[in-house]
Amino acid sequence: MDGVDPSLLQDFLTESGELIDQLDSDLVKLETVDDAEQKDLLNSCFRALHTIKGAASFLNLETIIRFAHVAEDALNRMRKGEIEVNDNTMDVLLQSADIVRGMISDLGEGNEVQAAPEKLIDALKALVDAPAAASAGITTATPAAADALTDPAPSADTAAVSSGALRPLDLGEQKLDLLEFMVTDLRETVAQIEEAVSGLSNDASRADAADHLIEIGDSLVKTAVFFELDDLTKIVTALHDSAPQFKTLESETVSAITPRVRAIAWLVERSANALDQRQALVMNVTKLTNNLTTLSNGTSLDTPTPDDIDVRETLLLDEVFGDNQVAELFGEAPTPAGITPVCAESTVTAQATPPPANDKDNKPDPKAGSSKQAQVVEQTIRVEVSRLESLLNLVGQLVLNKNRLLGLTRTIRDSGVAHDMAEEFVGATGELDQLMGMLQMGVMRTRMQPLAKLFDRYPRVIRDIARTTGKKINLVIDGKDTEVDKSVLEQLADPLVHILRNSADHGVEQPETRTASGKPEEGAVRLVAEHQGSHVRIAIIDDGKGLDREVLGSKAIERGLTTQEQLASMSDEDVFRFIFHAGFSTAAKVSDLSGRGVGMDVVRTNVEKINGIINIESAKGKGTTIEILIPLTVAIMPAMVTGIGDHLYAIPLQSIHEIVRPDEHGRHTVNGQQVIRLRDTVLPLIDMTARLDETNIDDAGRFAVVVGVGNHRAGLLVDRLVGQQEIVIKPLDDGYTQGGPFSGATIQEDGEVSLILDVAQLLRNTTQPVAERQAA
Repeated sequence: MDGVDPSLLQDFLTESGELIDQLDSDLVKLETVDDAEQKDLLNSCFRALHTIKGAASFLNLETIIRFAHVAEDALNRMRKGEIEVNDNTMDVLLQSADIVRGMISDLGEGNEVQAAPEKLIDALKALVDAPAAASAGITTATPAAADALTDPAPSADTAAVSSGALRPLDLGEQKLDLLEFMVTDLRETVAQIEEAVSGLSNDASRADAADHLIEIGDSLVKTAVFFELDDLTKIVTALHDSAPQFKTLESETVSAITPRVRAIAWLVERSANALDQRQALVMNVTKLTNNLTTLSNGTSLDTPTPDDIDVRETLLLDEVFGDNQVAELFGEAPTPAGITPVCAESTVTAQATPPPANDKDNKPDPKAGSSKQAQVVEQTIRVEVSRLESLLNLVGQLVLNKNRLLGLTRTIRDSGVAHDMAEEFVGATGELDQLMGMLQMGVMRTRMQPLAKLFDRYPRVIRDIARTTGKKINLVIDGKDTEVDKSVLEQLADPLVHILRNSADHGVEQPETRTASGKPEEGAVRLVAEHQGSHVRIAIIDDGKGLDREVLGSKAIERGLTTQEQLASMSDEDVFRFIFHAGFSTAAKVSDLSGRGVGMDVVRTNVEKINGIINIESAKGKGTTIEILIPLTVAIMPAMVTGIGDHLYAIPLQSIHEIVRPDEHGRHTVNGQQVIRLRDTVLPLIDMTARLDETNIDDAGRFAVVVGVGNHRAGLLVDRLVGQQEIVIKPLDDGYTQGGPFSGATIQEDGEVSLILDVAQLLRNTTQPVAERQAA
């Protein structure tokens, strides 16, 4: 965008992206909660859209502003209880959220923002213009502002505008076009401020009320700055900056703050009235903002605070318009509550009013607000992903150098140097190893993100599928606070969507079918995440019809994926895994949702890219569980370094079950495939020397590294074991990894490059089915 600060634009894209995700999630929840919760969710939805519109106003994004305003009007009627929450209204609002998301995406990609479809705008306007519902099933939120900010005398709007405490607006044509929206926003914000203020007096709701005021203040600041309203900017900035500290204040101090916040609401309302006539209200707000800041720091004022009922007569005019205006405006028999002219001279001199003193000597107490300030220091910062990537790369290089130092230390120890010196080297490198582990873990944590970033999108997916198919489906999510590396999170997005679509479309039956089979009419899909050691387990569980071995087997034979003889010896999971083959589908007809044979192969590909494992369990008529095991991170991981021929190869430790030394009696050949008998099972044995075309050596002393992917296991025959190491994964070109046995490379202690074996690919390429068999 021309003329826009790139950093401001990036902030807008980040914030708006989060808000639109929250809006989408809250809209979906609206259909499933009771009336009391609907009120809170509707307020949250309204605030999210309102904040997006306010930020867009700051950047002069007219296309977004105009559409968001229409959608906001519909949401506002709904939160007032004038529109019923039902499937049709929610369809329109969810489509609106999608359109706003698309506009933000266009902006982020540097494209021209596309206008919303006229059909959708008409649908929103129809909601706005529709008669109020007789019974919407929503408790109407009537803000206390209606009483607290209503003049006891006839309306002050006319008097305020006709007074001399106004100045004409000097705005460009584009900003003047948007002024109408701003006036509406300001008037609606007044009610929101009063609603939040009512929660400050209650200890239980004070924190939420303060958070609400922070959001309101942030939106108002952006709007006031955009329209160049300096006085309004000062008071709303004071509100935004002070609100975080309200959470920790004593009730007595909050009682002194409450009327001042209401005074700000009153000024915002009067500013809106003036702006409606293309004028700006002139205010001297230094005393009001200073007093608000002093109170929010936990320091009391020398002067008493008036009761709420006297906000305008005593506090507002005293702190905003000057002491000498009180008697003139509100005497024994006050005239209609207008605002008399405040000359420019008095306004300027009043700006120098110092903040209230803190003690008898009129010396501020340096400790008075320090502890309160410390409690509200911002706890999070935004960091560009590129900086984290750079930091992770540096840590990776440090890990490589640490490994090299460890190798040199062993060489020095074995070279016959003095024992004391060798011990010094061992101690220093051991401490370095420990510190590097802590540093590595710390950097990894900076990249960790909760799965909620993905999981919160999926209720919408299930809701849309249920609407399209006529099914009743309840999605239950557990463990969305589980954290994984950002790169892992990105790779999971598509696989989880595909699995959920399959569970909802293929798995869960129609309501009448479920009822006939004795199941509840509403199907259940569970999305579960939990930590398991160095892995995260994600399971998608449905109570649908399950997978049919016979149907899948027949389709696999038809596609030439197996033979009847091979099929008979396969385990159920081996048969179920055919669904991960490209183009494999058992759907009777192709729909918009599924049936084209694409999707599950994408699941397998993306999961394997991050060294993940997929397991399937299913019972016909009862449901299916698809389990994904993924590493916490894919950048640095533990591995077993092995020697094969003249070179070293790394095997990810997460894939290794055990390491054995096979004897001659335990090795056999079945149908040309080497196998090894391990306790009660027979496993395929892959000779890695032959597989990698390395120099063949004597079998004596070789090791079988038993690896597994899901329930599939095999033994990898290697020449020697070097030991466990932390390896830094370096990507390879697709030409080396496509269909091959390598997933990447790493650098060893001596600086040589070693390849990382792709265990999943090795198991797939085994000539015999890899599933375990019971020994005969």
